[in-house]
Amino acid sequence: RLDIRQESDQHGAVMDAITTHLGLGQYQTWSESTKLQWLTNELTSKRPLLGLGDFAGSDMVREVLATFKVIAEVGPEPFGAYIISMTRSASDVLEVHLLQKEAGMTKHLRVAPLFETKEDLIAAPGTMLALYNNDWYKRHFETVGTQHQEVMLGYSDSAKD
Repeated sequence: RLDIRQESDQHGAVMDAITTHLGLGQYQTWSESTKLQWLTNELTSKRPLLGLGDFAGSDMVREVLATFKVIAEVGPEPFGAYIISMTRSASDVLEVHLLQKEAGMTKHLRVAPLFETKEDLIAAPGTMLALYNNDWYKRHFETVGTQHQEVMLGYSDSAKD
């Protein structure tokens, strides 16, 4: 199976472009609790986030959204986990689930946070607890076909802690 990997900052930039486009403000300036509340509301909403509007975004934003569209078109069978490198917060994980939902995926890929810096490794238990305490996240395991959470620890190059 093919794992998909993207850095958390890319997903945050996509969320920022979307919320700015929708007139909701700059996502990246929101507190973690505000992000979690908004992401959870959007994940439970029956309406699409963007729909068929005129949203374009930067090249990077279009590339990230296109990646999710391809995954949705192909289906989850050939894919393993969606790995979020440089995971820093619970919102990093929910962002990926919202992008999967927005792409039309009814069965989400497993999302594996990758904690890489010393600070992120120290914060990882709190990050995971925030996810496990989120009602939507508790129920999401039904959409990924497992009751287990994959978590990755480590670093991918020597420039990190």
